[in-house]
Amino acid sequence: MKKILKRLGALLTAAALLLAAVTFIQVKRANASNTVQIRLAHNQQGGTEIADTIAKFDEFTRQESGGKMSISIYPSGQLGSETSEVEMVQAGILDMAKVSSNTLGQFDSRYSIFAIPYLFRGQEHYYEAMEKSQAVKDLFQATANQGFVAIGYYANGSRNFYLKENVKVDNPSVLSGKKIRSMVSSTSMSMITALGGTPVPMAASETYSALQQGIVDGAENTELALTVDGHEDLVSSYTYTEHQYSPDIFIISTRKWNSLTEEQKEELTSALEKTNDNFKSAYNRMMDEAIEQARQHGVTVYKGIDKTNLIRAVQPIHQKYIDRGPEYQALYDDIESYAGAESQGAKQ
Repeated sequence: MKKILKRLGALLTAAALLLAAVTFIQVKRANASNTVQIRLAHNQQGGTEIADTIAKFDEFTRQESGGKMSISIYPSGQLGSETSEVEMVQAGILDMAKVSSNTLGQFDSRYSIFAIPYLFRGQEHYYEAMEKSQAVKDLFQATANQGFVAIGYYANGSRNFYLKENVKVDNPSVLSGKKIRSMVSSTSMSMITALGGTPVPMAASETYSALQQGIVDGAENTELALTVDGHEDLVSSYTYTEHQYSPDIFIISTRKWNSLTEEQKEELTSALEKTNDNFKSAYNRMMDEAIEQARQHGVTVYKGIDKTNLIRAVQPIHQKYIDRGPEYQALYDDIESYAGAESQGAKQ
C-alpha cells in the first residue's frame, strides 16, 4: 500500500498540476455550456500524420454528441510515459489515454498476447479479431476494478525487420549473430532470440544513434520508423516479415466511464470507431509513401517472402502463453478463430 501511495504521489508532477489547472478552466467552460469535457493523453509526436488522425477523435466526438462532448488532447508525452498515463487514468487525474498493448501488459498480463509474433496472420485477421472477438471485448472490461477499462483500439500496422546489411530476412539463420534493437518487453526479446538474433532492449528514441554507432545491426518496426525516425539513412534492407501487429489501446478511467450515460458511452465508442476507420483508410497510403521514400534513399525492400521457417521458430512463445492458464488459452483460441483464409499454410 505504501508503494502505491508513493507512486501516486510521484504522479502529481508539474505536468499533472498543469493538467489540473487547465482542467479547472475547462470544467468551468464546460459547465457553462453543458458540455462533457474528456482529457486524453498520448505519446505520438504532435504535428505528425498519426497525431493528426488521433486529433480527429475530438471532431468525431462532437459530431456524435451534437456538440455535448469534446476531447482535449495532450500529445507528445506531455504528461509523462505511457505507464504514468495509465496510472493517472487509474487515479482519475486523467480521463483517457492511448497506450500500447505492451504497456497494458504491466497491469494485466493477458495483454501480452498482442506481443506474440505471428499471432495475427495478416491485416485482415488483425482487424477481424480486434473488432469482433468477444474474448478481446471481455479483456477490455477486465480491469474495471483497477481503475480503467478499454473502449477501443488504434490499428497500428505490421512490424518488420530492417538491417544495415542488404539481406532478406526469411529464415532465423539470417539474423544469427546480429544484434537487433528490441522493445523493453520480455516477449519481444524472446521473439528476437527465437528468430535467431540477439535482442538489445532500448527506447525507440535511442535506435538511431545505436544504428549509427554500430551498437545494433538492425531493428524491427513499421515503415514509419524509416522515414519519421530517419533510419532510412542508416539501413540497407527492409523485409516484410509482418511478424507482429501490436495495437494501441484507448483506455478510460472507470470513474469517468461510470459517470457517462449509456447514450454518451455509445457516442464516445462510435467516435472512436470512426477515428480508427479514418486511420485505417489513411494507413496504407502513409506506409506506401514511407516505403517509397526509403527506396529513394537506397533501401532495398523485400516483400512476399516465405514466412514458414520464421513462424515455426516462434511457436514455443505461443505455447508458453497458452500454458499460463485457461483464461490465456480462451483468449488465444478466440483470436485464432478469426484467422480464416489467412491461416492457410501459416502453421506448418
